[in-house]
Amino acid sequence: MSNQFKKAVIDDVTSTNLDSGLQAVLLDCFEYAMKTLAVTLVHEAVFHTTDFVTVEKRGGAGFALKLRRSVPGSRESWQGEFTNSTQRLEVMGHLE
Repeated sequence: MSNQFKKAVIDDVTSTNLDSGLQAVLLDCFEYAMKTLAVTLVHEAVFHTTDFVTVEKRGGAGFALKLRRSVPGSRESWQGEFTNSTQRLEVMGHLE
């Protein structure tokens, strides 16, 4: 099955100065970016949340997202880090 059709699973989340609504918006962005990059050979990418129109409309503008692919053992996983001047969200996830 192609990675773009697999289910995104969030394994761990650590946030600083984020409310639950904004965290949900950023997690949706992480899942979308993870699925999008999983079908490529990219190992690391940097985005701005303004690159994603729906994220910006939902109040998630102003963050940088750094996304990294790693393959510990046999399962490919992804680490994401959203940052702006005062807020931070670190996410780990995989596709199944």
